[in-house]
Amino acid sequence: MTSEPLLSEQLRAQLQSLLRTKQQLLIEPTKQRPAASQLLSHIGGDPYFEVGETWPINPDTGQPLELIFQLVNPDGTMPWPFEAQVVQFYQNYHWGELPFDDGDPRDYRLKVYPRLRPELMAQVLRPAELPTIGFSHIRTQAVPSLPDVDELPDLAPELQMLCEQLRPKNWRKAYRQAVTELSGEPDLGSWVGGYAQWLQGAYPTGTFWLQFDSTEDFAWGDSGLLYFCVDGSDPATISFQLQSC
Repeated sequence: MTSEPLLSEQLRAQLQSLLRTKQQLLIEPTKQRPAASQLLSHIGGDPYFEVGETWPINPDTGQPLELIFQLVNPDGTMPWPFEAQVVQFYQNYHWGELPFDDGDPRDYRLKVYPRLRPELMAQVLRPAELPTIGFSHIRTQAVPSLPDVDELPDLAPELQMLCEQLRPKNWRKAYRQAVTELSGEPDLGSWVGGYAQWLQGAYPTGTFWLQFDSTEDFAWGDSGLLYFCVDGSDPATISFQLQSC
């Protein structure tokens, strides 16, 4: 029979092989809004637009969609599975409706710019129909990431078997303790890359790319998160789902 110290060592070694770096999104409200925020990652600022573009709207109603976030990645710091330097997500948040991804883009819009082109940049004023919100800068911080316990049976079943040997009656606790030792206490939040931390169970619709937590400005349910996945390396295949309490 394999000893517990040896099993624990095997578990740590396998977890080390699964470690990935994620870029935590740190959302920092600021009292002074920058004069030009088109080239910054942010909430509540001016989005990046190019000449000839207009603010996204619901084509059926003409109602402008809210910019939930803009992420700018000119140096490739954020590990995106596709080529892009700007990603924006708009949604009908101000209607109080939930952004389910049903394939109909009328109530949401994901915009991707492969390259920043300052020579083509244009200012598009925020529609008067949208409420005023404060400006928050989004910066990134590299931190380690390991699979969520709910995805372990699919991503690494051999790890689950090790945990079951260590704690036959509570293998999840054995896994969480080992993860905490290597990468800190698992928690929800906003980040790009790494592994998702699922609020209500793992339901990936492709390769996990980004999760975005509720903020002071945007909250889905009591504690909601948006999860984005991509099928392959084509940003046109991005899908998202909402999980909330």
